[in-house]
Parts: sequence; C-alpha cells; structure tokens
Amino acid sequence: MTKVAALYIATGRYTVFWPEFYESAEKYLLKDCEVHYFVFTDAATLPGGDNPRVHICAQEAYSWPFATLRRFEIFLKQEQALKAFDYIFFFNANAEFMQPVTREMLLPRAEKGEHLLVVQHPSFYAKPNYEFTYDRNPRSTACIPYGLGKYYVCGGVNGGEAAAFLQLCHTLDARIRRDLQRNVIALWHDESQINRYILFRKDFRVLTPAFCYPEGWDHLPFPCIIRIRSKARYIDIPALRKDAPETKLSPAVARWNHFAMRTARWTQNHIFKKGS
Repeated sequence: MTKVAALYIATGRYTVFWPEFYESAEKYLLKDCEVHYFVFTDAATLPGGDNPRVHICAQEAYSWPFATLRRFEIFLKQEQALKAFDYIFFFNANAEFMQPVTREMLLPRAEKGEHLLVVQHPSFYAKPNYEFTYDRNPRSTACIPYGLGKYYVCGGVNGGEAAAFLQLCHTLDARIRRDLQRNVIALWHDESQINRYILFRKDFRVLTPAFCYPEGWDHLPFPCIIRIRSKARYIDIPALRKDAPETKLSPAVARWNHFAMRTARWTQNHIFKKGS
C-alpha cells in the first residue's frame, strides 16, 4: 500500500487546530493509502496520540515568523523516518478536509513528469503576474523580478514524492539560512521561497484553490475541498505577530520595483493582448 506522510506543525497556541484537522483527515484524506501524521509540537499530549500512525515529534515553539520560515529545517529533523514514505505532504495547522481527497486528486502524476504538488493561492489564481506578491527584494534568495512567473502558489498545502520534497526542504533550508546570515527575511517566508523554487521548474502539479479555500469566502468558482479555517476564530494573531522582524526594502529598490511593476503592467496590457 502507498505510504504517505502528512506533516503538521502544532506549537504554542496552534495546538488548538489539531483536533479538527486530525478528525477530518482520518475521515477524508487518501483513504486507499496508509497515512501517517508527523506532528511537530510542544504539547504534552494531543488527541489521537495513541494512534500508531500519529508520530509526535518534540518541537519547541518559535516566535513569529520563524515557525513558518524555518519549517523546512523542522521537517528535516525527521528526514530518515520520512525517507520510508512514498509521498510527503505538508498541511497548514488551520487546514480542514471537507470532502474526500483521493490519490487521483492529490498525488503528482508520474506519467506527466510530475514530482511535486503545489496549490494556486486563492487571492491570485485569476490575476496577471505583475500583481503577484512575489518577493521583489534582490537581496533575498526568494526574489522573483517583475515579468517572470506563471503561478502564485500558497504555502499552506504542498508536497510530492518523498525524494523530491526532501530535496526541496534541503534547498530552501539552505537559502533561508543564507538569508538570515545577512539579516534578510523573505516577504512571505516559506511561501515566497516555494514560489521561487518552482519558478523555472516543470516537474510539479498545480491544483486549484479548491485545495486551499479560505473560510468565509463564497465567491470562488471552485468547490471547497480543503478549507483554511480563520485563525482569528481561535487565536489572537496580532498579539502573536507583534514586533516580528522583517526586511525593509531600500528606497532605491522600492523605486525600481515600482517602475518595473508599471512596465510589466503596460507590457501585458498593450503588447501581449494585441498579439493574442
């Protein structure tokens, strides 16, 4: 039977999301596969902890944004165990499965040369790439200049074949460490890094925002397969993120980015549309 590892971070106040995630995953996630949960947590106990497929991995709680920024480093602590699986997927703490997710729906398709799995961000799936919130800071290893990029994908659901996903973790962990040595933090942390990682690749499957559907949104033309619950219903997000470090763009870079965005917008609206 196909073995799948589901990675989940539940530290600090984020442990509140685990019960509904676990219950919904047991009901809907890849029922024809053997799914194991690797839960990185500082909690003493969690619901389902007596299930032999639930692996509790001790993990201290990091301050914002390092719990998300350093997630690849966190996952690699279990690299040897994860190598025993066919596929690895990460799900955000506030994810919840709303209907069955089959292997045909989620797994990369080998016959199409796919090894990784990403999900289009619900805020950008229908927008031109000059509106994507890529990291535009040239000092960041996640930087994507204006004019490049076909997709903007979310950081909350991704994965793939075990070897391909672990390689992604190693590469992005190294890039993040390099940035931190220079006091640089990618704009949207792991999400910015993942978007940069797939920029020139063709070996990934892209799913619609149906697999990252924000709670309370009713206007998306997709079914809600994986709901992203509102964190505000559970925890005080502004308090958690108070005084979080960030990288400031220099005035020169900000001016250049403004010019590049206007140029990219004009090019797409005038040249590409005339040629279509």
